Amino acid sequence: MPRPKLHSDDEILETAQAVLLRKGPSDFTLSDVAVAVGLSRAALIQRFGDKATLHALVMERMTQEVRDYFAQAPSERGLEPLWVMLKDLIAGMGTGEGSEAYLLLLWGDVRDPALRVFANERNELVRGAIEVRLPAGPHEPFKTSLLIQAVIQGSCMQWMVARDGDLASFMTQSTANVLSVLYPDQEFPAAP
Repeated sequence: MPRPKLHSDDEILETAQAVLLRKGPSDFTLSDVAVAVGLSRAALIQRFGDKATLHALVMERMTQEVRDYFAQAPSERGLEPLWVMLKDLIAGMGTGEGSEAYLLLLWGDVRDPALRVFANERNELVRGAIEVRLPAGPHEPFKTSLLIQAVIQGSCMQWMVARDGDLASFMTQSTANVLSVLYPDQEFPAAP
Protein backbone atom coordinates (compact mmCIF):
# COMPACT_ATOMS: atom_id res chain seq x y z
CA MET A 1 0.00 0.00 0.00
CA PRO A 2 1.40 3.44 -0.95
CA ARG A 3 2.32 5.82 1.83
CA PRO A 4 -0.01 8.80 2.29
CA LYS A 5 1.22 12.10 0.89
CA LEU A 6 2.25 14.51 3.63
CA HIS A 7 2.25 17.48 1.23
CA SER A 8 -0.26 18.20 -1.52
CA ASP A 9 0.98 18.86 -5.03
CA ASP A 10 -0.31 22.42 -4.67
CA GLU A 11 1.74 22.97 -1.50
CA ILE A 12 4.83 21.68 -3.25
CA LEU A 13 4.22 23.84 -6.32
CA GLU A 14 3.69 26.90 -4.11
CA THR A 15 6.98 26.21 -2.35
CA ALA A 16 8.71 25.54 -5.67
CA GLN A 17 7.42 28.90 -6.94
CA ALA A 18 8.93 30.66 -3.92
CA VAL A 19 12.26 28.89 -4.46
CA LEU A 20 12.14 29.68 -8.18
CA LEU A 21 11.53 33.37 -7.46
CA ARG A 22 14.28 33.46 -4.85
CA LYS A 23 16.95 31.65 -6.86
CA GLY A 24 15.91 32.14 -10.48
CA PRO A 25 15.21 29.49 -13.12
CA SER A 26 18.83 28.53 -13.75
CA ASP A 27 19.91 28.34 -10.11
CA PHE A 28 16.97 26.61 -8.44
CA THR A 29 17.38 22.88 -7.93
CA LEU A 30 15.15 19.99 -7.02
CA SER A 31 17.22 19.67 -3.86
CA ASP A 32 16.38 23.29 -2.94
CA VAL A 33 12.68 22.57 -3.35
CA ALA A 34 12.89 19.24 -1.51
CA VAL A 35 14.59 20.88 1.48
CA ALA A 36 12.07 23.75 1.52
CA VAL A 37 9.13 21.33 1.43
CA GLY A 38 10.62 18.73 3.75
CA LEU A 39 10.73 15.88 1.25
CA SER A 40 13.57 13.86 -0.12
CA ARG A 41 14.84 14.78 -3.56
CA ALA A 42 13.92 11.25 -4.71
CA ALA A 43 10.31 11.72 -3.55
CA LEU A 44 10.13 15.02 -5.42
CA ILE A 45 11.48 13.38 -8.59
CA GLN A 46 9.03 10.51 -8.23
CA ARG A 47 6.10 12.96 -8.05
CA PHE A 48 7.19 15.63 -10.54
CA GLY A 49 10.00 14.26 -12.65
CA ASP A 50 12.83 16.61 -13.49
CA LYS A 51 13.57 20.29 -12.86
CA ALA A 52 12.17 21.42 -16.21
CA THR A 53 8.86 19.66 -15.55
CA LEU A 54 8.59 21.20 -12.09
CA HIS A 55 9.38 24.65 -13.52
CA ALA A 56 6.69 24.22 -16.19
CA LEU A 57 4.16 23.09 -13.58
CA VAL A 58 4.92 26.16 -11.47
CA MET A 59 4.39 28.43 -14.48
CA GLU A 60 1.17 26.59 -15.36
CA ARG A 61 0.01 27.13 -11.77
CA MET A 62 0.83 30.85 -12.01
CA THR A 63 -1.13 31.03 -15.25
CA GLN A 64 -4.08 29.30 -13.59
CA GLU A 65 -3.99 31.91 -10.83
CA VAL A 66 -4.34 34.63 -13.48
CA ARG A 67 -7.21 32.72 -15.14
CA ASP A 68 -8.94 32.38 -11.78
CA TYR A 69 -8.42 36.06 -10.95
CA PHE A 70 -10.10 37.23 -14.14
CA ALA A 71 -12.83 34.59 -13.98
CA GLN A 72 -13.85 35.96 -10.59
CA ALA A 73 -13.35 39.67 -11.35
CA PRO A 74 -16.42 41.72 -12.26
CA SER A 75 -16.42 42.44 -15.99
CA GLU A 76 -18.59 45.54 -16.18
CA ARG A 77 -17.86 47.79 -19.13
CA GLY A 78 -16.84 51.37 -18.43
CA LEU A 79 -13.91 53.47 -17.33
CA GLU A 80 -14.69 53.27 -13.61
CA PRO A 81 -14.87 49.45 -13.49
CA LEU A 82 -11.76 49.30 -15.69
CA TRP A 83 -9.87 51.60 -13.32
CA VAL A 84 -10.95 49.56 -10.27
CA MET A 85 -9.73 46.36 -11.94
CA LEU A 86 -6.44 47.93 -13.08
CA LYS A 87 -5.66 49.33 -9.63
CA ASP A 88 -6.39 45.94 -8.06
CA LEU A 89 -4.28 44.12 -10.63
CA ILE A 90 -1.37 46.54 -10.21
CA ALA A 91 -1.64 46.47 -6.40
CA GLY A 92 -0.79 42.77 -6.65
CA MET A 93 2.70 43.82 -7.78
CA GLY A 94 3.37 45.13 -4.27
CA THR A 95 6.26 47.35 -3.33
CA GLY A 96 8.64 45.85 -5.83
CA GLU A 97 10.84 44.06 -3.33
CA GLY A 98 12.19 40.96 -5.06
CA SER A 99 10.74 41.95 -8.43
CA GLU A 100 14.06 41.23 -10.11
CA ALA A 101 13.21 37.54 -9.81
CA TYR A 102 10.31 38.04 -12.21
CA LEU A 103 12.80 39.22 -14.83
CA LEU A 104 14.56 35.88 -14.47
CA LEU A 105 11.23 34.10 -14.92
CA LEU A 106 10.56 36.20 -18.01
CA TRP A 107 13.97 35.19 -19.34
CA GLY A 108 12.95 31.56 -18.89
CA ASP A 109 9.63 32.27 -20.63
CA VAL A 110 11.43 33.80 -23.59
CA ARG A 111 13.89 30.94 -23.98
CA ASP A 112 11.54 27.97 -23.53
CA PRO A 113 8.72 27.57 -26.09
CA ALA A 114 6.49 25.67 -23.62
CA LEU A 115 6.88 28.39 -20.99
CA ARG A 116 6.32 31.07 -23.63
CA VAL A 117 2.85 29.59 -24.24
CA PHE A 118 1.96 30.30 -20.60
CA ALA A 119 3.46 33.80 -20.77
CA ASN A 120 1.47 34.57 -23.92
CA GLU A 121 -1.70 33.33 -22.27
CA ARG A 122 -1.12 35.51 -19.19
CA ASN A 123 -0.49 38.52 -21.44
CA GLU A 124 -3.63 37.85 -23.43
CA LEU A 125 -5.70 37.38 -20.27
CA VAL A 126 -4.64 40.83 -19.05
CA ARG A 127 -5.12 42.49 -22.44
CA GLY A 128 -8.49 40.84 -22.92
CA ALA A 129 -9.65 41.86 -19.44
CA ILE A 130 -8.78 45.45 -20.27
CA GLU A 131 -10.54 45.29 -23.64
CA VAL A 132 -13.85 43.94 -22.31
CA ARG A 133 -14.04 46.74 -19.74
CA LEU A 134 -13.27 49.60 -22.13
CA PRO A 135 -16.13 51.74 -23.39
CA ALA A 136 -17.03 51.32 -27.06
CA GLY A 137 -15.56 54.70 -27.96
CA PRO A 138 -13.98 57.04 -28.71
CA HIS A 139 -11.00 54.71 -29.19
CA GLU A 140 -10.93 51.25 -30.75
CA PRO A 141 -10.93 48.83 -27.76
CA PHE A 142 -8.43 46.29 -29.09
CA LYS A 143 -5.73 48.87 -29.87
CA THR A 144 -6.47 50.77 -26.66
CA SER A 145 -6.12 47.59 -24.60
CA LEU A 146 -2.73 46.93 -26.22
CA LEU A 147 -1.60 50.46 -25.35
CA ILE A 148 -2.74 50.26 -21.73
CA GLN A 149 -1.11 46.87 -21.27
CA ALA A 150 2.12 48.20 -22.80
CA VAL A 151 2.10 51.11 -20.34
CA ILE A 152 1.56 48.76 -17.41
CA GLN A 153 4.39 46.45 -18.47
CA GLY A 154 6.66 49.30 -19.50
CA SER A 155 6.13 51.18 -16.25
CA CYS A 156 7.23 48.07 -14.37
CA MET A 157 10.49 48.07 -16.32
CA GLN A 158 10.91 51.85 -15.85
CA TRP A 159 10.46 51.46 -12.09
CA MET A 160 13.08 48.72 -11.93
CA VAL A 161 15.60 51.22 -13.26
CA ALA A 162 14.38 54.43 -11.57
CA ARG A 163 13.15 52.98 -8.23
CA ASP A 164 10.90 56.00 -7.71
CA GLY A 165 8.65 55.14 -4.74
CA ASP A 166 7.09 51.70 -4.57
CA LEU A 167 6.35 49.63 -7.66
CA ALA A 168 2.55 49.50 -7.46
CA SER A 169 2.26 53.26 -6.87
CA PHE A 170 4.58 54.03 -9.77
CA MET A 171 2.70 51.69 -12.12
CA THR A 172 -0.69 53.01 -10.99
CA GLN A 173 0.37 56.61 -11.62
CA SER A 174 1.82 55.75 -15.04
CA THR A 175 -1.39 53.97 -15.99
CA ALA A 176 -3.50 56.88 -14.71
CA ASN A 177 -1.39 59.24 -16.82
CA VAL A 178 -2.07 57.40 -20.08
CA LEU A 179 -5.76 56.92 -19.27
CA SER A 180 -6.03 60.67 -18.62
CA VAL A 181 -4.65 61.35 -22.08
CA LEU A 182 -7.00 58.83 -23.69
CA TYR A 183 -10.05 59.92 -21.68
CA PRO A 184 -9.45 63.54 -20.61
CA ASP A 185 -12.99 64.01 -19.25
CA GLN A 186 -12.57 61.19 -16.71
CA GLU A 187 -10.61 61.29 -13.48
CA PHE A 188 -8.37 58.38 -12.52
CA PRO A 189 -7.44 58.86 -8.87
CA ALA A 190 -4.32 56.84 -8.12
CA ALA A 191 -4.94 56.62 -4.37
CA PRO A 192 -7.30 53.87 -3.14
